[in-house]
Amino acid sequence: MSNEPRLTSPKEVRELLVQLGHRPNKGLGQNYLIDANILDIIADTADIQPGESVLEIGPGLGALTERIIPKAKSVTCIEKDQTMVNYLKSRFLIGDGGTASPLSADAEDGVPPVFSLIESDALDVDLDQLFANGITKVAANLPYSVASRLMVDIAECEHRPELMSLTIQKEVADRLTSPPGGKNYGVLTVLTGVSYENKMVKKISPTCFLPPPKVWSAVVKMERREVPVVGNDEYPLFKKLVKSCFSQRRKQIGTLLKKLGISPVDELLADAGIEHAERPEKIEIERWAALARLLAND
Repeated sequence: MSNEPRLTSPKEVRELLVQLGHRPNKGLGQNYLIDANILDIIADTADIQPGESVLEIGPGLGALTERIIPKAKSVTCIEKDQTMVNYLKSRFLIGDGGTASPLSADAEDGVPPVFSLIESDALDVDLDQLFANGITKVAANLPYSVASRLMVDIAECEHRPELMSLTIQKEVADRLTSPPGGKNYGVLTVLTGVSYENKMVKKISPTCFLPPPKVWSAVVKMERREVPVVGNDEYPLFKKLVKSCFSQRRKQIGTLLKKLGISPVDELLADAGIEHAERPEKIEIERWAALARLLAND
């Protein structure tokens, strides 16, 4: 791998992109993370053990990939850009058998892990099937345009991963990790918080990317709860309730429930430990769950 471009060198990445005839696509969120320290933080936050299988979404040129491969048993990447697909194959694969290149020869057991590449839009991939087949961690610099949807989709999977270490837009990270009552507390916080405990790890300057985005980013850690706050049977009603109420987040919860045709409102709210005049942005996940359970049994 010594002849390969250094993916943390702005000069070498620019030259590589020219060589590939590639111009970063803003629509695909192609801002390549080139800061070695931040890349190490993402890989370390994932806490990958030698026997684990890892998923990376949107690997781009593979700057994070090359840090994950030595740590894992296997690495599966999902990439939709054909230029990136071709380059990843040339950099990380030996032949067509899906075996990782010598980059991974320092893996703990001395056996190069398997590297596989899914050429697709992540939104079109059956992620739950990947997790059911043994992938337990996700480490990724998520495409910003679909990051929120992907995090919710993964959180809703039956075989959801144990831990996710993700780079996302800081504005989205603020929503993901907001406490109840915060201005950023909302649907994303609640739906992902059912199954995960979310934590901000590191804020990232635009200068850590090539080309630099117009916004700050952040590394977040999502650790799976041992027991989800909401059961599978109640979740559809819970999700519908939360999304409906947060669409008018400044209105009183009692008023919102009455508009939804729910009754007796005050009795249900009291049983869930919620005041009639409280607003959606003040209600913790546990109380949303209690309300959904009461409605499901009503």
